[in-house]
Amino acid sequence: MTGAALPTHFSGFARRHGRPGIRNHLTVLSVCGLNAPGARKVSASLPGSVLISTMFGRGQVGVDQTFHNRMLEGFGCHPNAGAVIVLAPDRALRERFQSALEAHGRPCAGFSLQETDEDGEALVRAAVDAGRELAAMLAGAQRVPCPTNALAVAMECGHSDASSGIVANPLAGDMADLLITAGGCALFSETLEWTGTEPSLYARCRTPEIAARLADLIKARHGIARDAGRNIRLGNPGPQNHDGGITTLEEKSHGAVSKGGTGSISGALEQAEALPDASGLYLMDTPTLSPESISSMVVGGAQLVIFTTGQGNPYGSAMAPTVKLTANPKTAERLPRQIDFDASAVFSGTRSRADLLPDLAGLVLRVCEGELVASERLQECDEAISRLLPSI
Repeated sequence: MTGAALPTHFSGFARRHGRPGIRNHLTVLSVCGLNAPGARKVSASLPGSVLISTMFGRGQVGVDQTFHNRMLEGFGCHPNAGAVIVLAPDRALRERFQSALEAHGRPCAGFSLQETDEDGEALVRAAVDAGRELAAMLAGAQRVPCPTNALAVAMECGHSDASSGIVANPLAGDMADLLITAGGCALFSETLEWTGTEPSLYARCRTPEIAARLADLIKARHGIARDAGRNIRLGNPGPQNHDGGITTLEEKSHGAVSKGGTGSISGALEQAEALPDASGLYLMDTPTLSPESISSMVVGGAQLVIFTTGQGNPYGSAMAPTVKLTANPKTAERLPRQIDFDASAVFSGTRSRADLLPDLAGLVLRVCEGELVASERLQECDEAISRLLPSI
């Protein structure tokens, strides 16, 4: 790779359908809370597996049930999922998810409590045995050249400070521009974090229809806060933001949206909606909590996350490697094992963002080709599925 440019191909895992993977995870997918304890045992017995679990799965209705199923199926069909073990409480639910994943080209084994005579120990034994066979199959898989224009990267920020808005988020935005120039996709989320910047976002939309949909999504998210009797400014900026020198919501918002770079907006997506095949920058309507926000973008199709932080934030996605980037010199010095990319030289004025962009692009490419990130090494990884309604 020469200068700030991405190669046309990287070494990844081709999939029968959809985007290529940059990981080849054996995924343990527990689709009901009844299976959650057993799923933890199964995953613990299969080193290197990724556990996706829920405490719910029954009694959900309407949009909440639809969203929950979308998230679970999206994790199982994710580009970084190489093979999946489905754990369910009954045959019908097991068949529903297993059929969907197999139709998407994922090798899959499924087990239910109903089909093991409600014997949780028997279910765990059978799932572990099948998991070992799937793991052996995945171990023999070879990386192959995959098109860089099939990459989608999610941009996230957490525990932001002044260095985030001045350097880290704009540098992530530079990476978004670079990826889009190469034909790929970038996306960012956390709708209430855009407060005060909406007119500039609408002006960047490629079409009036995209601007109108974005406005509808923002209005609906503000409506959730209003209906709950919450001021959207309440707790935002938060304690870490104030400690880091952010004084107003507008300062924080302008820094947050700079993660999206400078290009036009190609689409506005609802929470966990699948990215289209077309290149471009996409905005996704999500809650502001990083686990919910990141998980929704990952289910949307992002194979990798760039997560900027000012004060430090250990969280990473379980399914998509999460590159932790800071421009705060004290944070980089204090958390060397948790930070993947140190951009503090730009904040201190000894280098420019243009100087560092090739280094960041090089790291992104290496991670896409298998290099582990800090959250993977430290096992600080998880996924979160939002709840939208009460259960019955």
